[in-house]
Amino acid sequence: MSTLEACPNVKLLGGKPHGELPSYIREFDVGIVPYKLSDYTSNVYPTKLNEYLSMGIPVVASDLVEIKRFNERHGDIVAIAGDATAFAAAIEESLRHVGPEVTDRRIEVARSNSWSARIEQMAGLIRQAAAARARSEERWDARLRRAYRVARRRAIATAITLAATYFIVFHTQFVWWLAEPLKMSDRPRPADAIVVFAGGAGESGQAGGGYQERVKQAVDLYRAGFAPRMIFSTGFVFTFQEGNLMRSLAMENGVPADVIVLETQAANTYENVARSRQILTANNWHSALIVSSPYHMRRAMMTWHKVAPDIEVVATPVPSSQFYLHTGGPTAEQIRGLLQEYAAIALYWWRGWL
Repeated sequence: MSTLEACPNVKLLGGKPHGELPSYIREFDVGIVPYKLSDYTSNVYPTKLNEYLSMGIPVVASDLVEIKRFNERHGDIVAIAGDATAFAAAIEESLRHVGPEVTDRRIEVARSNSWSARIEQMAGLIRQAAAARARSEERWDARLRRAYRVARRRAIATAITLAATYFIVFHTQFVWWLAEPLKMSDRPRPADAIVVFAGGAGESGQAGGGYQERVKQAVDLYRAGFAPRMIFSTGFVFTFQEGNLMRSLAMENGVPADVIVLETQAANTYENVARSRQILTANNWHSALIVSSPYHMRRAMMTWHKVAPDIEVVATPVPSSQFYLHTGGPTAEQIRGLLQEYAAIALYWWRGWL
């Protein structure tokens, strides 16, 4: 609040009893609903909207879902703005819409959204349903018995279907078979660098869930002499910058600091590829071993062939992923990770990234 308090034209009055609000609102030239757009506000219906309109003043609001629905029902009575510049312009425009007709229209809209009006609408729907039921020739008890028989048959069929689906999904290899196309792995061969795509929150949804096993794979490839240097690509920050943790872990396992290059801006696989390509090209390196999660490798390689076709790459995923470790059917978290990967491939295709 300190930024607002420093403005000479802003006065913060603090909380006020609800009964005093009309005394304040009647002095307003325009009422504003300035919400920051977020997952939370996508489901917000601002009470102040009808409080403003009940006093007959114009309203300017952020681009909220419920505000747009409100306008659809009442004919664009609220000015909606998508950013600060548009918000300011909408306020100036609203100040020109004065007169008893527009004021009465706002009050009428607020009245139509009062609790008494809404309860009457609900009661009307109940009366219509009751009248429709009264017109039916079939007795209520006969309808109830028939509905019970239908529901019982459907319940039995649904229970059998759900049980069979649950068994197939969680107690067989069916899901792993469906996920097999996501995997890619080639025999390692000499390259100019080892490029490691870090995990971030990754498929597990937990910070730091996969970077250790990826660093180990990179260290093993380095020790085996397949490449003289490595690039860690990650812009993820939880408590610490993930790239710094990966570099420290590699150094603790015997990798010299001067052969490690950090890329700390990438926020997704596309940026991992694009920014790693810049590093490779700038150093005149033409080939790389790519290290990532086994079920992320298909998307990583497809993106690489699209974004950096001039760099020869070899898929060298971690041999065993702790998150995707399995001997039987998958867990719900593993299924979510696999579905997320297929969805990401579809999104990347739609964006032209692969």
